Amino acid sequence: MGFATKKTKRWELQQLTWTFVSIVMFIPLPVHLFPFVMLAQAKKSKIKSWYATAIAFMLLEFALFASFIYFVGAMSQGLLLTFGGYVSAYIVGNGLLLNRAKPYLQRLELAEIHPLRWIPTASSSGKLELTEATLDTPQVFIERMLYWRREITNASMQRDIDKIIHLFQLLESKDKIEADKFLVRHSTVVSVLMKYDEIENSKLKNAVTTDSKRKLEEVLAQAAVAIEQEVTNQFKAGILDVSAETDVYIQTLKNRNLLKD
Repeated sequence: MGFATKKTKRWELQQLTWTFVSIVMFIPLPVHLFPFVMLAQAKKSKIKSWYATAIAFMLLEFALFASFIYFVGAMSQGLLLTFGGYVSAYIVGNGLLLNRAKPYLQRLELAEIHPLRWIPTASSSGKLELTEATLDTPQVFIERMLYWRREITNASMQRDIDKIIHLFQLLESKDKIEADKFLVRHSTVVSVLMKYDEIENSKLKNAVTTDSKRKLEEVLAQAAVAIEQEVTNQFKAGILDVSAETDVYIQTLKNRNLLKD
């Protein structure tokens, strides 16, 4: 598991390749690389504030380049200030890229499960939003499940969370209406994970907290089983529909003497 996601460390490093390249490219040619990396990450992660920051840094870099062209040829205070601006922009820009690495990786992880929606800031999908009671959209549900999976250290619960996410993906791909109904029926799953994480973070170790955690673990395990049965029933219904349709088709072929008994 990686440092920010449930993906491998190798996967995370691959996603941050351009961040590392930007850090290595200290000399502007004629501008630094980091504004373009910022722009690409903003588009992939669909975070509006990152997009605005990237544009601002890009304009700054081109302004510094214009300043360099204007003052080049003689050592002057303007040229020194331009060099100072380049260095400052490099430090701040790449510092931001490193600071954003964790939320960027988490957004990419989410993108592999469900199409992303644009959000104002990286913190918009953070803990405060995740603790709201209403599950507005499938993406919000997936965001919350992934968030609590990272927060909860219990391996069996992590497996149950992965199972529920996978089952929900199957259901959503099969029937959008049923997926919306799923969000209403199983909103308690998120509450269970929130309460479990709250008990874990309390650091209290006594009979009450141990028993409470055990019950919540059982509830999540039973929910995973119930959800699996629910999705299985949906597929079963679809198979029955197709089976009935194929029976009629075969009989039609026989009636037209195109198929022998």
